[in-house]
Amino acid sequence: MPLIYRAANVVEAQLIVDELQAGGMQAHVTGSYLSGAIGELPPSEVIGVWLLESQHEQRARDIIDAFEAGRRKPEQEWQCTRCAEWLGREFGACWQCGLTRPLSDS
Repeated sequence: MPLIYRAANVVEAQLIVDELQAGGMQAHVTGSYLSGAIGELPPSEVIGVWLLESQHEQRARDIIDAFEAGRRKPEQEWQCTRCAEWLGREFGACWQCGLTRPLSDS
């Protein structure tokens, strides 16, 4: 069970767990009970994400890298290919017709 990610906070750690679960892997957050120590200890030394199956480690790292790369992209609107509605980057689906955002725009 490898430590796959050191998080700045519990929310970030849970986002990583959610991404890994969407990729078919099981992971869990540790150190959330120590969040009161943040300030005395660096968050990256307190909160971690552990992968339950080590054979998925490389795939998990690839998912985490893609997640972090997506967070670094500048805010960009996208246009729905079904109804032509313009949507903000934060929307994963069109609010008007429900079409899921294409991966190429993510």
